[in-house]
Amino acid sequence: MKSLLSRALLRTMRPGRYQRFLEFRSNERLPAADLAALGKRRLTSLLRHACRTVPFYREFCRHNGLDPEHVDAGDLPRFPSLDKHDLMRDQERFYSDARDLNDRVPNATGGSSGVWFQFFVDRTSIDKRTGNAMRSASWTGWRPGEKQAVLWGHPRDNRITHSLRGRLMADLVHRSANLNAYNMDDRALEEYTRRLQTWRPTMIRGYASALAFLSEHLVRRGIRLDSVKGLISSAETLTDDYRRTVEKVFDGKLLNRYGSREFADIAQQCEEVDGLHVFIDRVHVEILDPEGNPCPPGHRGEIVVTDLENGVMPFIRYRTGDLAWFREDACPCGRGLPLLGAVEGRTSELIVGKNGKYYSCQSPRLFGSDIHGIGQMQLIQDSLEEILIKIVPDARWNQDSQDALRERMCSLLGDIDVVIRLVDEIPPAPSGKYPFTISRVSPFHRQDHK
Repeated sequence: MKSLLSRALLRTMRPGRYQRFLEFRSNERLPAADLAALGKRRLTSLLRHACRTVPFYREFCRHNGLDPEHVDAGDLPRFPSLDKHDLMRDQERFYSDARDLNDRVPNATGGSSGVWFQFFVDRTSIDKRTGNAMRSASWTGWRPGEKQAVLWGHPRDNRITHSLRGRLMADLVHRSANLNAYNMDDRALEEYTRRLQTWRPTMIRGYASALAFLSEHLVRRGIRLDSVKGLISSAETLTDDYRRTVEKVFDGKLLNRYGSREFADIAQQCEEVDGLHVFIDRVHVEILDPEGNPCPPGHRGEIVVTDLENGVMPFIRYRTGDLAWFREDACPCGRGLPLLGAVEGRTSELIVGKNGKYYSCQSPRLFGSDIHGIGQMQLIQDSLEEILIKIVPDARWNQDSQDALRERMCSLLGDIDVVIRLVDEIPPAPSGKYPFTISRVSPFHRQDHK
């Protein structure tokens, strides 16, 4: 009964968001060719809007002989690929001068890469982002109006429920309980367990590491949350270890979601728990090699995204720094949305071997987290000749552990210097996420804009 009331309140108080949810649910069942055509029409519209109203792209058109009124989706490869540093250098030139200043809603990245980037989205695109998040959440079995819990660390998201209006909206309309993943100690885990037992959410969404940490606590306590139909992991690489840990506790499937602060949700696994469906009805995704060329299906490259919705500050060919590849096959679920094979970390996280091999660090066990005595570890690579490993040791750490770790690294990376540093803690990034690898050696490099 309460879920029906909450759904009615959502329709009344957030009609745009609920309408977008219904629209996206309908879109995903279109044939693949129809969905691709829809995405191209929206891409053409976005490019023309940017070329007419955004100073940076007006100048780009003048220098490259493009007519803003006739630019279309086929011209996209001619546009420069950009990253957050490009936008931060002269941000005013990337704002549309056709939009009211009051339509600019501030947002910011979490600073996981060490760079805090504030940008703007328009109010209409917020409705679309939220509607799409509801669409992807529904793949777990959750429905609008049902309870959900969010295990998150971004301070902006956790601050929302501090106001009375925010708490009322969370409790009555979104029916969402926010659990702060930034600092999870034993006392916090006990509190979260009590809240989840009382709240009885249908779905739980959170960082992969935070979900695994909570799951381990529930195992130790012998607690199962039987209300949960499904789970979504986001904002971190979902390793096989994390998945096994979480699914051991919950009956529902754990779906992997890929997104960013700049674009919200970009792709997600469905109930088949295989590839990630790309939401091409709201973003355009390219996979590019280090030279900026399109990668064929099955070949890993950098994810470059164009937002089809944000008119106040269009993001066109935005380099995410994340790695993935496209698949050619269709998903058995019947949705027409194309598939990413996987998202394998970031270009800035690539550990590169002196032997020519490189690793996207999808599994910490590969690099030695399974060695006795390692409580927590972090890899930092500044050159091909050396790698620094920070270790938070437990009582089992000894010389054998150190020797095994050095041997593991050299077997993967070749004849390099392995520097092991014992530390008391490895702090999270400002976003609350824990970076397993920090690498300044990558085969990916920026191309000069022409």
